[in-house]
Amino acid sequence: MRSLLRRLSLLFNREEATRDLEDEMALHRQLRAESLHRFGSADADAAAARRFGNAVQMTERSRDAWGFGGADAFWQDARYALRRLRQRPGFTASVVGILALGIGATTAMFSAVDAAMLRPLPFARPHELVTLNRLNIPFNPGNGREDNEQAFDITSAMAMRDLFSSVAAYASGGLNLDDPERPRRLTAGVVSGAFFETIGVQAARGRAITPNDGMVNAPKVAVLSWSYWQEDFSDHEIIGTTIPLNGTAYEVVGIMPPGFSFPSGSDVWIPMSIPTTPATFQPFRGWLPSNIIARLAPGVSTDAAEARMREAWRRVVSTYPRQPGQKLSIDAQLEAVLTEGAAPPLRATLVSDRRSALLVLLATTGLLLLIACANVTNLLLSYGAARARELGVRSVLGATRPRLLRQLLAESVMLSVFGAVVGVAIAPVALRVLRTMMPAQLTGVAPVQLDLRVLAFATLLALVTGILFGLWPAFGATRGSTVSAIKAGGGHGASASGARRSQRILVAAEIALAGVLLVGAGLMLRSFERLVNTDSGISADAVATLELSFGGPGVRTPAGAVRNSRIQRLESILAELRRQPGVVAAGAVNDLPLRGGGGIGISVSVEGAPDSSKQYFPRYLVASDGYFETMGIQLRTGRLFAAGEPDENVAIVSKSMADIYWPNASPLGRTFLFGGDPPPLTVIGVVDDVREGGLERDPGPQMYLLAKRNLSANAAIVARSNGRTTDAALLAALRQAVRNVDPAQPVYNVRMMDQVVGASMAARKANTLLISLFGLLAILIAVLGVYAVAANAVAQRAREFGIRAALGATRGDLLRHVGGEMLLVVTGGVLAGATIAWAASRVMTGLVYGVTVHDVGVFATAPTVLVLAAVAATIVPARRAMRVEPVEVMREE
Repeated sequence: MRSLLRRLSLLFNREEATRDLEDEMALHRQLRAESLHRFGSADADAAAARRFGNAVQMTERSRDAWGFGGADAFWQDARYALRRLRQRPGFTASVVGILALGIGATTAMFSAVDAAMLRPLPFARPHELVTLNRLNIPFNPGNGREDNEQAFDITSAMAMRDLFSSVAAYASGGLNLDDPERPRRLTAGVVSGAFFETIGVQAARGRAITPNDGMVNAPKVAVLSWSYWQEDFSDHEIIGTTIPLNGTAYEVVGIMPPGFSFPSGSDVWIPMSIPTTPATFQPFRGWLPSNIIARLAPGVSTDAAEARMREAWRRVVSTYPRQPGQKLSIDAQLEAVLTEGAAPPLRATLVSDRRSALLVLLATTGLLLLIACANVTNLLLSYGAARARELGVRSVLGATRPRLLRQLLAESVMLSVFGAVVGVAIAPVALRVLRTMMPAQLTGVAPVQLDLRVLAFATLLALVTGILFGLWPAFGATRGSTVSAIKAGGGHGASASGARRSQRILVAAEIALAGVLLVGAGLMLRSFERLVNTDSGISADAVATLELSFGGPGVRTPAGAVRNSRIQRLESILAELRRQPGVVAAGAVNDLPLRGGGGIGISVSVEGAPDSSKQYFPRYLVASDGYFETMGIQLRTGRLFAAGEPDENVAIVSKSMADIYWPNASPLGRTFLFGGDPPPLTVIGVVDDVREGGLERDPGPQMYLLAKRNLSANAAIVARSNGRTTDAALLAALRQAVRNVDPAQPVYNVRMMDQVVGASMAARKANTLLISLFGLLAILIAVLGVYAVAANAVAQRAREFGIRAALGATRGDLLRHVGGEMLLVVTGGVLAGATIAWAASRVMTGLVYGVTVHDVGVFATAPTVLVLAAVAATIVPARRAMRVEPVEVMREE
């Protein structure tokens, strides 16, 4: 320890220690000189210096004895590398810029992949959590019996105590905060009593929801997120008080830790009873899709749980009575379980289908980084060939090859570090795009951010890339005869020739990798073009929308009174909206098209319909008069809902539904039952199909019921302007209409329908934007590589071109010679890239829409673009070769 402390003291007081060492050596020389002088030496000082030895070598040996010789050498190499890079600012800036693009893109993509797939979920022992697919939650309608279509449900899983230590359910919805002064829509997590116990997260203050809270008819309690508490209630004690949500008072019993908002960015959590009751579903339009999770019992693996659950599913399905050859709905459930997995890890369920897109984009940035490294290697090869004489002189003066290698690698690593610093600085720009690609289920669980893990990855990436692109040029620059290198001078020797061969190989590799990225970008652009041009069934121009939920005290009145209250408020809002300046049409619907909120499919009974119709569950939609005109949904036959529609039992169906149920007859005047409940509905019109879940999903059968008869708690209000009103004015008119009718009514998702359509394409748009951007950068970097190699070859072969010109070569001959060499290299790279892209394009199967992954047009266009870009990059150096004057070249020699 004493020795270590002494060495550390010497390290941090190096200048003082060096002065002390010089003083001590000077004292030794002086004493020896005085001794020799006493014995009569004629030149005592010179003799003392000779006997003392080489002072420089002794200083170096003394410093080595201090124990930090390696650190000294590293520091010297770093300072020398920094001086060299400062002497060539243009070269340094070019390399740093290229590396910043590659490292920044890869770091940003890694942060997204890390958040989605690598970083542990913020739960206790997250590897023990699994999702139980296709299990239902029993429903108690309050009539003394449970309505459960499936014998194998969450209660069955809860009974498997040897397999699961706890089982819970969760869903995400929205609730109104009934506050006249600040009405607000809150994101609500509806969770069973064992939810927080299952995920292993405790409240930061108070308590979380417990199994007792999940009992049927238990007192209403709520838990707040930390951010919501800080925003609205941090100025006073909230635990033990009540907050009004959808007209019901909930007692606040706890506050969750900072950063926790699972599922889906929840502001508040309320209990879900098992079995569920109408009170659970009422605030959520009667539709609350739930997820069931479980924690594995000690010693149980995910594979064992999967096998046990599959076996249980098969056993339950086999008990259902059936006729020979008959296929039941439970059989389809079993098929889905066997395909999707019965008990997959929770992480896999949350990431869902975004996994492929994230991995493809990470591989894309990896290819971009390889292209950047190849380009930088090319530049360093040219740089090394130009430094051949310098390195040869240093070798003659005593520098060993390992020493030269170390110094060259220090330069490359320093370039990479600078590139990483700039890349990390620009990575947040890419993060804004990447956040739109993250699965919605991960909101509040795994945010995409530049944390210590990502910074550590960027640091490691900088070191690895610095060594990767620096080794080849360093070995090439220090290989060969020192005398030859000194004689060759400006790069006309064997090392320069070898460097040119290496550069051509690297350019071909760059072109090949750029070709792969360009094909991927072409497929994504072609796919996105098809998606944008897909007919959505609506006209979104000049249409604004907002959403609201009719909560409040009316929820506690009998069902008929609730419905009448909602209808009156909705009709008042629509009437007020139609009076607003610039509004030409207005209407309402329970679910907006393309909102991605799912929806309800209802069983329909149609007399005389084909048997195949039994396989369909038409989408259940509730619309007001004016809705179809506002949204631009075209009427095919019949009529639309009229203002003051006298008959509540009418319906409008989509073309798909008409084709399914009445394929060879007019549907007008036909009747049907939905859900098996009378009275029957009469079809009065047929409209175009409207895409609901997304533009890439084919529209299924849809039926529109009159809002007067079937209005639910939630509604989306839509308004069309006259085309002269600004978007801001139209949105303000929407808000004002609601405020004039009910100032305490919260509204949310206030936006233009163009934004709704854009949001439905956000993930695909982000994929397309990123891959296209990476493809463009790949072309740019590859073209710079072609230009650099061609320019370097022309500069180094100026003597050769001068001799060729002197022997009669025309300018056209020189142009064809330079261009032909590069065209051969580029053609080889393009062919290799097209072959690789053809084989690897299958990984993009789930990312494209409306095109095949082997689209001939894309595979023809991408190589052509690359060849033209490479030819353009070769023209300038080739023209320089044409202007070589033989006399000037010979004079220089």
